[in-house]
Amino acid sequence: MNPALLSLLALGLGLRLWGMGQGYPEFYGHVDEIGVAASIWNFFRAGTLLPTEFTYPAFYSYLTAVALWLTGVCGFTAGADSLLNSLVLESFLNPAWAALVGRGVSAGLSVLTLYLAYYLGCEAFDRRTGLMAVLFLALARLPVDQAHQALPDSAMACLAMLCFCWAWKVYQRGGWGDYLWAGVFAGLVVATKYNGAFAALGVAAAHLLRGAPGWYRSPKWWAAAGCGVGTLFAGSPYLFLAPERYLEVAGYQVSSLDFSLRENTPWWWVVRGLFEVEWAVGALMVAGVVLACWERRPLDWIFLAAWVPSFLYIGSWTRESLHYLLHFYPLLALGAARVVGRLPLRSGGQYLVAGALSLPMLWAGVGRVAELGWEDTRLRAGAWIEGQVDSGTGLAMTWLPYCPRVDLESNREQVRQYCRSRPELLAALEQAWRQRPAYRLVNLEVWLREPVVPEAYAVAVDLADPETRRVFSRGWRSLRQLRELGVEYVVLPEAAYGRYLEGEPPSQRSAAQYHLLKNRAYFSQFADNHPELTRVASFSAEPGVRGSPIHVFRLEPSPAAGSPPAPP
Repeated sequence: MNPALLSLLALGLGLRLWGMGQGYPEFYGHVDEIGVAASIWNFFRAGTLLPTEFTYPAFYSYLTAVALWLTGVCGFTAGADSLLNSLVLESFLNPAWAALVGRGVSAGLSVLTLYLAYYLGCEAFDRRTGLMAVLFLALARLPVDQAHQALPDSAMACLAMLCFCWAWKVYQRGGWGDYLWAGVFAGLVVATKYNGAFAALGVAAAHLLRGAPGWYRSPKWWAAAGCGVGTLFAGSPYLFLAPERYLEVAGYQVSSLDFSLRENTPWWWVVRGLFEVEWAVGALMVAGVVLACWERRPLDWIFLAAWVPSFLYIGSWTRESLHYLLHFYPLLALGAARVVGRLPLRSGGQYLVAGALSLPMLWAGVGRVAELGWEDTRLRAGAWIEGQVDSGTGLAMTWLPYCPRVDLESNREQVRQYCRSRPELLAALEQAWRQRPAYRLVNLEVWLREPVVPEAYAVAVDLADPETRRVFSRGWRSLRQLRELGVEYVVLPEAAYGRYLEGEPPSQRSAAQYHLLKNRAYFSQFADNHPELTRVASFSAEPGVRGSPIHVFRLEPSPAAGSPPAPP
């Protein structure tokens, strides 16, 4: 293998592995990792392939479950009388192990994506373009950040790149194997994450570029489609076997795409985001899209067939996050490399320009991944609670992924019920629990049986919309109610509520306006030195410590003067 390519792959791997243990052995990574990891552990606990997390299709979870099983085979999990019991015991004693293994899967697939970018660059253009694309992609902020998360994005990007590579083979050769493999990977992309589905349009573009018969008369096309459906079923079977579970979540997610607490800029945020996130290389990526529209070479058509509908659809969302377009990063990097390749310089000069433009990304990337190894504010807050608050005390929290992780009495009781037929597991767990206190959890937030809409909003809102109905079905426990439930301490991370205390609410009466005003009224009592609350500890980011500020309040045992403000 080319030494320059090996060096770039090693650089990319190093950046993706460094900081992979962020927050471990606690669950202090991306908040969505908790749901994915819980679903993976449940495969072993319940002996089923039915997920418990329906935000994403299941293929990434299955991949990580296989990797977890291999760690058990290799002896990295808790010792027990069988491999299955060892994994189940690990899921209770060390639940973040699934996230750590999942991050390893993401990192490995992200590095494979680098190689695929080089391969496709050499096939469609030349070796210089492939190498410069790998350099840009190895250091680009978004792929490096996503590779540190036990989430399906990096896997989806790798599978989409495999789909584009086989689409290129469909154009180049058009053999039966090319069509079948293109269909296989198109199906697996969708089985990993929904927003990768448009990658399949690249295969359709390759088919048309060959001047082949229309899809309705092409047996190869139908074979590819059949493979796509087959691998979609194999990769995420409960999309077919339990579609209602996914549709329920999907309905809420689609509804929430139009829900925003602030002004947004449809489509322009994608262009702006590339500049803001990837700096000079992001500008080259945008220029590469323009170049693809201008030159319209075969790979350009394959790229644009998938990019244009993705840009139009995802760009219209109020959730302005580039990670929804991560699967296009390899092709965007190839476009950036092509732009540099058009500079009136010799090959050495073009490499120097590419390297110079990448240096700021390398510097920033090293700083970011080094920061991942810092102590988390949640870890400090959790240690303070365990050291200062007696076991069995009532704690009020909400948005648990943002809060410090402490053992809860309710969780332990559920585990005891689960392990009642496995006394050897329960004995090991009871031994471990004696070393750590457990607390009673009271959720600050409550769900109402029916949505309550104030008269001022009654005409303006549509309760048939899932997100709107959700907003008007959520309430907050008053300080009096918390006290009646035995709460002594309230734990609040600013990452969860800070957004409600800043900025102007939407001008029109809407669910978004009500959501912001209601939450602002509730959380302002904590921020404004309410007489019934005493702040007893705060944990903020500082050199060597990362994360959102977390505040711990003591709820006075008897009412003081004043009362909490009522929601609007």
